[in-house]
Amino acid sequence: MALFAASVPHPGEIWVVVRFLASQSGPVAYDTLRRFLEPHSRDSKKLGTVHYTLAALRSLGLAEESGDDQEWILAGALADLRSDDYAAFQGALRSAVLGLRGHQPAEIADDLRRALVWSLSRDPFSESFTWALVEVHHQGDAPDGESVLLNGTRWSPFTAWATTLGLGAPAPHIGQRYIPDCTRAVQQVLQEHLPADAPADALDVLRLLREHLPVLPGGDISESSGYESPDDRAVGTALSFALMRGEHEKWLVMSSDSDAQQPIKLQDPERLSVRHCSSIMRQEIAND
Repeated sequence: MALFAASVPHPGEIWVVVRFLASQSGPVAYDTLRRFLEPHSRDSKKLGTVHYTLAALRSLGLAEESGDDQEWILAGALADLRSDDYAAFQGALRSAVLGLRGHQPAEIADDLRRALVWSLSRDPFSESFTWALVEVHHQGDAPDGESVLLNGTRWSPFTAWATTLGLGAPAPHIGQRYIPDCTRAVQQVLQEHLPADAPADALDVLRLLREHLPVLPGGDISESSGYESPDDRAVGTALSFALMRGEHEKWLVMSSDSDAQQPIKLQDPERLSVRHCSSIMRQEIAND
């Protein structure tokens, strides 16, 4: 089973099951989950959303059966989840999909990782996508010349998963289109790992983001997929977009010191040349 399979619920449906489990004080019986979350199901033997959600979570290392009574608990990066913490849910899914925080890269997410790597190699400043555009213009874009997504039935699951992981978003300017906007994931990683109001070396921040979001250009998953970064200091367009959006929204301050030895190189469509940045500071803002 893969995350793009028709039987696998979309992340929004998975969140409903996860939130219910997180709200309980201990293991929850499978029948209890079905009774509360599938109240209109008349056939107790027919497999539904709860079954396929639990199967997907188990494959990702995020849920496990407790004992022989078909009781379920959250596991891995979801083990201590609060039922109201959607951002933590996003981060836990991202860790499981990308093989971080003790998780191994699950086979169930192979196609998703491949599609994310391709997506984050694109330019959100100038590109937005529908399946029709991908099918006609981008199916051979992977370094090995293979199809990015095998068919159109995978497009909707891909955009749903990418958006939930904070590694993509609906285009704000054109309806029914997707852009590789990884701002949410970048913001969450920096909130967790970069102290606020303390300037940090920009190259260190770039390496931090590639470590925790290895599907970005220059990250391990991206490079192992054949997307080689020619310069360790070159920031891809997707990450440049996210960092400059953070600057625009005032939760990031990026500065350039003329004497800096290793500034990073941001892609800025409003400049004739690359933008150099030597330090990055995260700011705490209201409703961050």
